[in-house]
Amino acid sequence: MSGDVERRLRALEDEAEIHRLAARFSDAVNERDIVAFAQLWATDGAVWNIGPPLPLSASGREAIVAMLEGLYKMERYFMQMTHSGVVMLDGDSATARFVVREHGRGESTYYENLAVYNDEFVRQVDGWRFAKRSYTYRFLDRKPFDDDAFEVTAGNVELSRQAT
Repeated sequence: MSGDVERRLRALEDEAEIHRLAARFSDAVNERDIVAFAQLWATDGAVWNIGPPLPLSASGREAIVAMLEGLYKMERYFMQMTHSGVVMLDGDSATARFVVREHGRGESTYYENLAVYNDEFVRQVDGWRFAKRSYTYRFLDRKPFDDDAFEVTAGNVELSRQAT
C-alpha cells in the first residue's frame, strides 16, 4: 500500500512541477528574463518550433534563446498567458498540451492569438525541463488596436529567477 501511495504522490509532484515549468516559461518571456528562460530547457537536444503562419525553429539552448531575442526585436510589448494544460507522465519523460493566449505590439505590427503548445519533457538532475515545445496557432489577429501597450524594460527578474 505505501508503495502505491508513494507512486501516486510522485506523480502529483511531477505533474505540478510540469505545470509550474509552463507558468515559468510565460513569466520569463513576459519579463524578458533571458537567464530564467534558458534554464527551462533540457541541457541536450532541446527544440522549440513555432508553426505556420509565422514559422520559426531552433535547436539547442543557445539557438532557442537567440530565437526569443529575435522575437523581442519584433514586438516592443508582448504578453503570453498559459491556460489549461493536460500532462501525461511516462517515467522520466512526459508530454503535455497547454492552451496559450498572446497579445503583442511592435512599431507598426499588432498581434493577438490563441494557440496550443504540444510539449515533451525530460527529467534532469535539477528537475523537469522542456525537451521540445511545438506551437500551433489556432487563431491569429493582426489588426491594429488602439489600446495603450507598455513595454517591459527591466522587469522583475528577481522573482522569475527565484522560481527556478
